Amino acid sequence: MKKLLTVIIVSIMSSLPMITYGESVYNIQHKDHVRQDYEIHIDFPDFDGLDNKKLEEEVNREIRDKLDKTIKEVKKVGGDSIGFPVLYYEESLVIEDDEIYSVVMTSNITRGNQYQTSVKSINFENHQNGVFLDLKDVAHMDKLNQEVRKKLSSEPDTFDAQSFSGIREDTAFYISGGKITLVFNKYEIASGVYGTPEISIPYDLVKKEKPQHKKSVPVPKVV
Repeated sequence: MKKLLTVIIVSIMSSLPMITYGESVYNIQHKDHVRQDYEIHIDFPDFDGLDNKKLEEEVNREIRDKLDKTIKEVKKVGGDSIGFPVLYYEESLVIEDDEIYSVVMTSNITRGNQYQTSVKSINFENHQNGVFLDLKDVAHMDKLNQEVRKKLSSEPDTFDAQSFSGIREDTAFYISGGKITLVFNKYEIASGVYGTPEISIPYDLVKKEKPQHKKSVPVPKVV
């Protein structure tokens, strides 16, 4: 079976997001589990070069917790399946923009003729006082919703603007090249043929300063 898991490195067009190479601040880890009732193939980043080691631990834990939860669900469904093994593939994309890193994780789960694709992002700052960043921390949600609705309405042949009820606060995103890009789940704003659609908005239109209450992950003291 052709392996679909890749960490994509693109340097051909400057308009595409800058993707960090594995030897810089992370390494790519692999997990493969093949059983009669399920098949799991995962590639994911393991960070080992962030400025804040406490934050690094938290980022790696967040990634592994997400994967472990999905693996547990896949094994359960696989055990309950009759005749159709569950296939689970995980793609990971690491994007850097200045000091903001985004890990965009796409889960592809297939069972017979049923297909499910969902996207999650883990976003954080890479410096001594770095913190995790939610979508509502970096963008005004009302302005972002307005801009997304404009995009959807401008391409009616691609997007389903009428069924769009608003951006989820946990919608995957990344920031790169002066734009904030939202990555939607399959079927969320378009038909399945478009996979996990992305909507890019000029960041200046929706940018929000980090709230003061957002605490930094403390740097451990060196004794």
